[in-house]
Amino acid sequence: MSNPTGDLDSVTPRLTTLLLSDFAQVRDRLLFVSSGGISRVVQGTFPAHPRIHLAMVVHLPVNTLGQSHRTLIKLKYPDHAAVIAQIEIKINLDQVAGANPGEGINVPQAIDLAPIAFAHPGQVDVQVSIDDQPAGDLTFWMLQKPAS
Repeated sequence: MSNPTGDLDSVTPRLTTLLLSDFAQVRDRLLFVSSGGISRVVQGTFPAHPRIHLAMVVHLPVNTLGQSHRTLIKLKYPDHAAVIAQIEIKINLDQVAGANPGEGINVPQAIDLAPIAFAHPGQVDVQVSIDDQPAGDLTFWMLQKPAS
């Protein structure tokens, strides 16, 4: 595929990592994830506020540094298209000291989902867009703990 602008790195920002975890945090531009890859979340009661985190990394090509990028995260119950929550993050990273020409930068994000109320059990879809372009998705299940 030809590159009409002639830029070495004219691609758009992209989502390189998206996972659900017990805990995630960002320190010194590094993503720390504990118990990542969750696909089932069991809760005793609903509405539920599970103690889980969404961990993600957005790769910013060098030609996009210094620009603001809108990252939109939607959580939905797909069975009836109900939006559970919508989270918007603005990513803006200036040039990075010591970066090589053409080098892109990974920008990690850790989002605590505990403030979000999940009304009932069921499939939950997480859809991520960057600058209004679909970037990635994942699915997990909210499950009711069986009565003992």
